[in-house]
Amino acid sequence: MAAALVLLLISGGCTQQAGSPAEPTSGITVTQPDDSHITIAFVGAPGMDNLIELEYTVTDDNGKIRTTSDGSRLATTPIQVHATESFTGAYSGKNHVVITGYFSDGSHRVLVEKDI
Repeated sequence: MAAALVLLLISGGCTQQAGSPAEPTSGITVTQPDDSHITIAFVGAPGMDNLIELEYTVTDDNGKIRTTSDGSRLATTPIQVHATESFTGAYSGKNHVVITGYFSDGSHRVLVEKDI
């Protein structure tokens, strides 16, 4: 009987389907339509309703760093869905994008970190 219980626990323990995401989405898209522009958009995601600031940092392949933000860590108004930020410059090589989210509970975390 104990062996049957162990087999039941092992076979029933994995309920996540293959290919389903392990992490929630950041709700942010990063696109590079051409060699001169990078566009970032907050498209919204569950659990992001208390996001009050987005800080964007783009480092081009020459090491030039540009940082800007939407919203304010001191505000109480959340970032609006479909808020966008555009970077214009020489982005023909590999570019590194880091987006940090600041939340109304005082926490913050990196939402996106990727090379484009």
